[in-house]
Amino acid sequence: MSGFSQVGGLSTGVYVQEANPLFTQGTLEETQLDTDISLVDENLPINEETGRQGSVFFTVQDGDGAIRYTRNGSFTLDGQGYLTTPSGHYVLNENNEKIQLDSDRFTVAENGVILEGNVRIARLGICYSDDPSLQLMKDGEGLYKAVNDGDLPSAYAAADVGFSTKQGFLEGSNVDQSRTMTEMMSAYRSFEASQKVLQAYDKSLDKAVNEVGRL
Repeated sequence: MSGFSQVGGLSTGVYVQEANPLFTQGTLEETQLDTDISLVDENLPINEETGRQGSVFFTVQDGDGAIRYTRNGSFTLDGQGYLTTPSGHYVLNENNEKIQLDSDRFTVAENGVILEGNVRIARLGICYSDDPSLQLMKDGEGLYKAVNDGDLPSAYAAADVGFSTKQGFLEGSNVDQSRTMTEMMSAYRSFEASQKVLQAYDKSLDKAVNEVGRL
């Protein structure tokens, strides 16, 4: 074995390491359902340290009582009149309490206040993250949880943060199709180049084994 020497490392090619969500405002789509509520970004400051824009989120509670955050305002009422997500997570008010209504005939003002008739019932719990890419992590079903299980601050009290709520609308996809196509083609070219490199490695090893070894 002393006559052998190491040829070198072998690249395994390129791969997708992580898919990072975009937190920019998506297009608003009208549904005319009172239980559908969208968040409208108006003035969200840029984080001076990271250069990324902040975002606002609805506050919900999962089955274990943990606080989660979402941009998906497709809500419904359960059998007891509590406002919930389609998967059964409770939508919370600004005091992190469940919101119970008498019927699905309610009004949501632009400032997040829920009214039945002229009676104020609650105010939607909406929190703010000045850099969601760093402060939040995916938790499935369109939900996010704060890193290290911390809590996000209220968006109502956040300085220079402007937003509103819009009833009867849902936020659609925020995907930039032209940019996505460009990035997909770039990734395809990277895979293609990697494939050619692996083919070259294969040919070199084949020659080393079947031709050089005969000398």
